[in-house]
Amino acid sequence: MKRVLFITLILAVVGCATPAAETTVEGVGFFKPIPGEKFTTGSDDVLDVWMKYIDAHNNQDLETIASMGVDSLYILGPDGSEIKSKEEQAALLEGWFAAANPKWDAYWGMPYKSVPSGADWVIAGHNVTQTIEGEETTILQMIDGEINDGKVVRFFVYSIEPKTE
Repeated sequence: MKRVLFITLILAVVGCATPAAETTVEGVGFFKPIPGEKFTTGSDDVLDVWMKYIDAHNNQDLETIASMGVDSLYILGPDGSEIKSKEEQAALLEGWFAAANPKWDAYWGMPYKSVPSGADWVIAGHNVTQTIEGEETTILQMIDGEINDGKVVRFFVYSIEPKTE
């Protein structure tokens, strides 16, 4: 009887100590330009980078905005315009800040990771309020942005003006 209990105890300890079989993260969705690309939820650390980036925009802090982006920053604007460097972004923002004093209010965001490449992304929605010639307007923007090592690499901006009643 002692031998059976001893063997059972040994098997239980060995069974608990044996590493579980490796699981493959498959992800969901697709990205047509890269066959096989899928997505999983990402780390909130990625979302935190984006929120700090938005805070810097709201504070009109061009130095912080520049420090948070890679040198070859790429932005595709809602009108199809492209920005291909931090310097181009700073010039655009300087004019926009002076002309419209835009303020971003994020109303949702989600980090995600591409599989198998491992790239970190964030998708977020913002209400953007701006004042042009004394008139305050709001537009809705959604961004899809890549974050790498705490730096903004690229993002795509989609925009719509909500209906006014």
